[in-house]
Amino acid sequence: MDKKVLREVVKYLQQDKIRIDSEKNTIAVEAKGKRTEGFVCGALSLVRTFEPQLEGVTPLQKSLTHSWLTYCSTQLFHCASLEALATCLHHINKELENRAFLCGFSATLADVVLFLSLHPFVLTWSFMQKEQHQNLSRWFSTMQGDARLAATHSPVQFSRTTLYAGTLRAH
Repeated sequence: MDKKVLREVVKYLQQDKIRIDSEKNTIAVEAKGKRTEGFVCGALSLVRTFEPQLEGVTPLQKSLTHSWLTYCSTQLFHCASLEALATCLHHINKELENRAFLCGFSATLADVVLFLSLHPFVLTWSFMQKEQHQNLSRWFSTMQGDARLAATHSPVQFSRTTLYAGTLRAH
């Protein structure tokens, strides 16, 4: 999943002259003649080269971005079962309880990576699953408002009205 997400990050950054290799169990990113190994280092290298503000503006945001990227690469990307994925989703939902974004009040690379990772799953969620992860659903709805993400990913509906459509009874 690391390689797929990095390719999506490259698309998000609107760059095309970037090479991503995976040899054995290591992933490497090559941009502007600079080669970086590992998912977290590769993603950060891309952002520092092409869009530095996505790493975060403050030292705290940068630290949180690093932490979330590490969480994605060590936990989320390696969920071996639906139960493991549910545990990760519960953790992320809890973390978003008092935050608009993973690292504060503006989107960072961590938000972009998480969106790119979860989009295929959230796309298939039922209304009940969306309600079980309300904070994650709110965050996801906000993230899909990003023009670059909206251009490449199909929208997910979070409206309750579809659940109640056609259920009105005349009195």
